[in-house]
Amino acid sequence: MADVSLTAAFSTVPAAEAEEIKRVLVETVEQLARDDGTFTRAKLVFTESDERCGLTAELDGVKKEGVPLQLDLDQLEDAKTSAGARAQLKEALRLYFRRVVGK
Repeated sequence: MADVSLTAAFSTVPAAEAEEIKRVLVETVEQLARDDGTFTRAKLVFTESDERCGLTAELDGVKKEGVPLQLDLDQLEDAKTSAGARAQLKEALRLYFRRVVGK
């Protein structure tokens, strides 16, 4: 299992909802690590401000992508209960992670 650390900051999302979003992000990244096998350690920073969300990642000590991945707050909220929204999030993260490691 991958070692995933997430630092998150929320400004407009209630605490209980924020915890659920963090859980979804960590679970999705862990699943990507298992499925793709391209990294074993992920350091993530997620920020939400006025419903705008960004995520940056360092995978196995590599961070070649300096531009944060823009995420939609509604999609993150939907990903808590919808498999389709979770699949879209997973694919967005997969593509972003490829840029992070330079592939």
